[in-house]
Amino acid sequence: LFRHAMPMADIFPTMKWLARRSGRNGVRFQTVHALCADLPADSGDGVAAGAAVTLIIGHRGACQSAPENTIVSGRKAAALGADIVEFDIRTSADGVHYILHDASLDRTTNGRGPIAARHSSDLDRLDAGSWFSPEFAGESIPRLTDFLTALKPVAGLYAEVKDALPSQVAAELEAAGLGSGCIIYSQNETLRAALRAEMPDQMHMVNFRDHADLDEARGTGAGILEFFSVDMTDSLLQQALDMGFRTMMHTPLCDQDAFRRALAAGVDYLNIDFPETAFALRREIQGG
Repeated sequence: LFRHAMPMADIFPTMKWLARRSGRNGVRFQTVHALCADLPADSGDGVAAGAAVTLIIGHRGACQSAPENTIVSGRKAAALGADIVEFDIRTSADGVHYILHDASLDRTTNGRGPIAARHSSDLDRLDAGSWFSPEFAGESIPRLTDFLTALKPVAGLYAEVKDALPSQVAAELEAAGLGSGCIIYSQNETLRAALRAEMPDQMHMVNFRDHADLDEARGTGAGILEFFSVDMTDSLLQQALDMGFRTMMHTPLCDQDAFRRALAAGVDYLNIDFPETAFALRREIQGG
């Protein structure tokens, strides 16, 4: 399949795998603008045709190697080969944005109850690492501002907004120098629409299952279409490409057959929990 992808120079400050590919390990990475000089030119509508590399997204960071949605997990994902780190945004009782997947604190912290009922002064003292391993004891629930500051230098970013005020998310991304080029998604349809209206320059995504058909999905104005691996077919991928979507595949499983299929098809993004596996397969299949 031929595919469309936003020029990488518009997305990331650095691309580690390109430096590795050219044998410059240990050397400070060049900017993407220099590294991508030979990529296809933009078609004029923000989409370039024929870019050759599938970008790897570390879902909740390196969630199989470190406590999910923490700064250490994001850095670990980048070290394992992820180009982009995915994370979830929720809001405290006093309106501070935090990186947490669940509505409740119970699963991934030593706190209890909904995050929306807790004040930031309490949340900042919680341990978000010990549940995963004693090695990560004391790892905090990151505030969004701290997470962006820590991860922006090492990876691209993909925010799934669970519960947050769109204007405040937009302001914090802008303050971090991410006024464009961040992937944005929410499972909540109303929130998705509000996020698109508030941040028209970001890279908005919808999932195949969010809409009745691809025409409805395209009508939202989102530029990225995600498929769960069980939904993705060659026919649907081609339809998505013909409609101008960039494409993404997601699975939480270490499903090497699904990874291989997505990489061989040239999807734009692979959103997975095992970045090191996908990185090795990308080098094998795509040479990057």
